[in-house]
Amino acid sequence: MKKKYRVLETVSGVDGTLYKEEIVTFQNEEADGNWRVKDNMGRIWFVSPNICIMEPPATAAQLSRSKNE
Repeated sequence: MKKKYRVLETVSGVDGTLYKEEIVTFQNEEADGNWRVKDNMGRIWFVSPNICIMEPPATAAQLSRSKNE
């Protein structure tokens, strides 16, 4: 299961902006300590682990609610 994290602060770069509160998927840890993460558009970002917080797993009620929408 892939680990999902919520971004705590906005990060801007030449490829665009990774916004605060966006959910990213952890890919791997680089040699310099930064994390390689993928956003919901499939873009790769290299971010400090200090700006990410673990996203709690979805509950059964949240999953059934999202299916009904």
